[in-house]
Amino acid sequence: MAEASPSTIVASPASGVSEARPLHRRWPSWRVYGPVLRSPEGLAALATAALALAGWLWSIAGLEPAAVSPLLIAGGAFAGGGVIAAGAVRGLRRRELNVDELVTLALLASLLAQEYFSAALVAFMMLAGKVLEDLTAHRATAAIEALGTLLPQTARVRRDGHFLSRPLGEIAPGDVVLVRPGERIPVDGVVLAGRAAVDQAALTGESVPVAVRAGDRVLAGALVQEGALEVEATAVAAESVLGAVSRFAAEAIRERAPVVRAADRYARYVTPAVLALAGLTWLVSGRLLNAVGVLVAACPCVLVLATPTAMVAGVVAGARRGLLVRGGARLEAAAAVRVVALDKTGTLTLGEPAVVEVRSLGPRASQEVLAAAAAVEALSEHPVARAIVARARAERLAFAPAPADTFSAVPGLGVCGLADGRRVAVGTVDLLAELGVAVPDSVQAMLDQVHQDGLMGVLVAIDGDVAGLVTLADRPRPGAAALVRALRRAGVERIVMLTGDAPAVARAVGRRLGIDEVYAALLPRDKARWVEQLRAAGKRVAMIGDGVNDAPALAVADVAVAMGTSAADITRHAADIVVLSNELPRAVEALLLSRATMGVVWQNLIIAGIWNGVTIAAAATGLIPPVIAALAHNAGSVLVVVNAARLAGWQPPREEPGPA
Repeated sequence: MAEASPSTIVASPASGVSEARPLHRRWPSWRVYGPVLRSPEGLAALATAALALAGWLWSIAGLEPAAVSPLLIAGGAFAGGGVIAAGAVRGLRRRELNVDELVTLALLASLLAQEYFSAALVAFMMLAGKVLEDLTAHRATAAIEALGTLLPQTARVRRDGHFLSRPLGEIAPGDVVLVRPGERIPVDGVVLAGRAAVDQAALTGESVPVAVRAGDRVLAGALVQEGALEVEATAVAAESVLGAVSRFAAEAIRERAPVVRAADRYARYVTPAVLALAGLTWLVSGRLLNAVGVLVAACPCVLVLATPTAMVAGVVAGARRGLLVRGGARLEAAAAVRVVALDKTGTLTLGEPAVVEVRSLGPRASQEVLAAAAAVEALSEHPVARAIVARARAERLAFAPAPADTFSAVPGLGVCGLADGRRVAVGTVDLLAELGVAVPDSVQAMLDQVHQDGLMGVLVAIDGDVAGLVTLADRPRPGAAALVRALRRAGVERIVMLTGDAPAVARAVGRRLGIDEVYAALLPRDKARWVEQLRAAGKRVAMIGDGVNDAPALAVADVAVAMGTSAADITRHAADIVVLSNELPRAVEALLLSRATMGVVWQNLIIAGIWNGVTIAAAATGLIPPVIAALAHNAGSVLVVVNAARLAGWQPPREEPGPA
């Protein structure tokens, strides 16, 4: 099989083998536009246009009988007006006033004034505006459905020692699947064997393929560019991260943000006000056409379109950058965030200690101390043991693991054993005391200082004497400092760390990253209480975390942000925004995107207000007839949709280089 290019991969239902197709051919236009054009509004708009155009051509051609021309044009007005009038009747039955009532009255007034062409054009323009709105929503829905094409229809799953092709629906968590070069990964899972470069751009927004190997997590829908992988499934279909992307985006389109609902409420008051204005215009000017023009120009379509189009565009822009936003309400809330609370372990730090320093406390060199410690720690699975062994391997030290019968671990204290005939112990002061090894006061003071600095210290004893001190620390994640800097640039006034870790360790990380306040030794419920206290100060609070113990705090925050594809399921369910990438600065992008989205919303509302005001004034004074008022009205609708569409290609501002 030839290697696929990094273009979009869709599954062939017949074979289940992935094939590459260019992005622009992923969704044929008819798939998107067909349902909208076949809708009652779409068909009525086409009929209105066809009849009105035929009547106009009959007239300018001078054909006989001349009465056919107005009949055709009036027929077009009735074809479109009937659909609009039906909507008005439905609204009245629900005791709701909407734009359909205004348009229906404008059409009736135009027909009574024998302005048939004006009536037909008004009907067509209003229907065309509805079709434009439906197309915008349908394209967003089609983009969500297109996410499903990232999954193959079948996968090679291990059965009785052999890999067999099976439908994706038959794969369950725990199954092992084989993914070859050029294929999409069918499940979320953990790599059991193999190495590969994996393109996750469609999911996380990471532009560079990620190198993965045994033990790494991978996502359904990611493209294996080089190498082959055996993956143990942890989540399939709707439970995968890709399924969450589709679910979040669908919820976002259905949900109405508070600003959208406010605009709708405002639109309901517009109808009676416009009716009064049209009546006043008729009384003052004595011209029915002026009143008709006011009815046409004042339809609040531009206002109603102003907010939902921007919200949908913002949600889609986030999905393209690996930010799953549950809906417009979350975007609106995120735009007002001024306080950010951060989890430490797993969010700001890697959650595993790393060796900072190996200090010799006797005649043996530090490398000899490290090699001896690694020799006994090699048989332990403790995070401290892994860190010591990793450091020894990084320094290419030769060490022989102790025989298993001479190795012992003391829970909470450390390990001991024989290494090359030497008795070695690695652990706490209490472990050494149990083994009869005396710890000098100077070493105890040194160890106390290490703990005060927020670091972890373990002692190494060789043949009954304290030989060295190994200092370890939980390393900040790459980008942790950049996250804090970016939060400040984004206008966040207060950055707080909430952690269950020891106070000294938490303060050390906070100082290093430049965090304003650190609250440590917190239980999950304590984190939630702190978030509630921060909210009580009157500021919008965002909580950023990735673990199960962050779920209560995420649930009470104004905006809950879950970090990384490895975030616990309960955390993702409690989150308003999920950052699929493990790149920390991406969390700030969610805040920046929300502010950009709300900026476009207010731009659209201002455009709508000014545009409608000018058009109404021109129609009321007779400067423009109803036909031009209809054109101007729909030009305003197009303008706000185009302005909102700018968000689809949103990119965050570039960060100035700074310290790591």
